[in-house]
Amino acid sequence: MMSQIALCWESDFEDDGFLRGAYSGDTRMRRFHFTEEEHNDIAKERFYHPNRRVQRRMEILWLKRHGETHQRIAELTEVTRRTVQRVLDLFFEGGLDAVRQFHEQGRPNGLTPHVKSLEEEFRQRPPKVVAEACDRIEKLTGLRRQPTQVRLFLRETLGLRWRKVAAIAVPPKKSVEEHAATQAAFLKERA
Repeated sequence: MMSQIALCWESDFEDDGFLRGAYSGDTRMRRFHFTEEEHNDIAKERFYHPNRRVQRRMEILWLKRHGETHQRIAELTEVTRRTVQRVLDLFFEGGLDAVRQFHEQGRPNGLTPHVKSLEEEFRQRPPKVVAEACDRIEKLTGLRRQPTQVRLFLRETLGLRWRKVAAIAVPPKKSVEEHAATQAAFLKERA
């Protein structure tokens, strides 16, 4: 449900401190009317939304709902007045859904076009260490990446996890073949 926002003259406002508008550079000010549903959503999400930045935005709206000026909202939330104005603009244009969204875009990963070939390669022969993965990626794609970037790429994009590998201890009185046979018999009994 969309809020009702009206443009009015500064003289139209009552000085009761509850429905003050924001100064927009001329004598007209925007007046925000929050519906009961929006008020409840704002009150809840300013504490319980999973994204901390959305919580801060909801705090700005909550303070606006309670009649605080832009300067006071900026001081209380420790943001600039321009940030307060941006959040109110978002709310004005798209309601609470617009306030909850962020349109961030990082730089595209150069390895993205090679995901299928790298995944196939690493599924057939998993790398033992990150340095080996770096070298194989460079040979396959021609792109050199640092170990931290490769580690993140393998974990987040390809879904590979590092496994701890250790040698199986062989009792000193048995040969490797005898120990392997004992282990195979034990596994067969458990199944």
